Amino acid sequence: MKRADSVVESFGYAFRGLWYALNTQRNLRIHFFAAACILVLGWFLALPSRAFISVLTAVMVVMVAEMLNTAVESVVDLASPEFHELARIAKDVAAGAVLLAAMGAAALGIWVFAEPVLELPRRIVVRFNHQPVVSVLLLTMVAAILALILWISRRPRRTRA
Repeated sequence: MKRADSVVESFGYAFRGLWYALNTQRNLRIHFFAAACILVLGWFLALPSRAFISVLTAVMVVMVAEMLNTAVESVVDLASPEFHELARIAKDVAAGAVLLAAMGAAALGIWVFAEPVLELPRRIVVRFNHQPVVSVLLLTMVAAILALILWISRRPRRTRA
């Protein structure tokens, strides 16, 4: 594999990896949609900055773990096309890392969102009345992400020769 000749080329490889993961990993698409919903909910609830940053960090940790899991699975499949106990262990441990990250993010989410969610109906009306343009833009963003996820998941998969 060739090394990137420029920073732009490096970013191209990174975006290609992200696109591959989104195209092939159902769970990553689910995480992306959930992240968009959670971040919009945090905005509607006017979470304090530290709470919002904590939620954003937890969301990113889960998505990074999911992508690293995909990388581990790909490398293991390349190195060991046949079943091998160590290959199974490597894949299971990588999946366990995603599970652990998701459980931590869920616990943090419950902690941060429990009280504000109970006030959600009132807050949505107030937020929409004070910032209708931003509210519509955020809802449009969530709809666009959902449409992208649905479009990607319904496309026929191409296999490489």
